[in-house]
Amino acid sequence: MSLKDRIDTVEQDLADFYSSLYGRKFEVKTIREWLEERGYRPPDHPDDVSSDLATLVEHLSEIGVIIEWADHLIDDELYAWLIEQLAVQMFVMPDSFLHTSPIGGCSEEDNDVWLTYYATDEDRADWKMRFPDYELPPKMDAPYKRDFYAEQTT
Repeated sequence: MSLKDRIDTVEQDLADFYSSLYGRKFEVKTIREWLEERGYRPPDHPDDVSSDLATLVEHLSEIGVIIEWADHLIDDELYAWLIEQLAVQMFVMPDSFLHTSPIGGCSEEDNDVWLTYYATDEDRADWKMRFPDYELPPKMDAPYKRDFYAEQTT
C-alpha cells in the first residue's frame, strides 16, 4: 500500500468517525473543492486584488475557514498565500471553524511577526519571561487594518 493510499485510508476513517459521531456524512476535500462545490472559483490572477480578496475571504468564512493575523501583509501577498492554501485538505465539522494564519508555522520569523504586530503586552511579557535571552522586536501596529468579519449594515 502506498503512502498516499494509507493517508487516504486514514482520512476516510476520520471522516467515517465524525460522520458517526455527528450523524452527518463528512468528506475530506481540499478547500478549493469545498469552494467549487458551492459555486465559487477564485481567479488566479485577479484584476482587482482587494475586491477579490474580500470575496475570497467571504466564501472561505461560509465554509468555516477564518483568516487571522494577516494585517501585516499587503493584499497581493495575502491573496497569493490564500490561493496556496486552497490545496489544503480539510473536512468541515458542524458549528466549527478552521482558524488559519500566514504566521502559523512557528518559525523565528513567524514569532517575530506575531510579537511585533499581534501579541498583547501580557503575551510579550510572558514570552520574555520564558525566553529571557530573546530580543523582542519593537511593538508596532499592523500596517493594514482589515475587518473581514464585521457585520455588514445597509
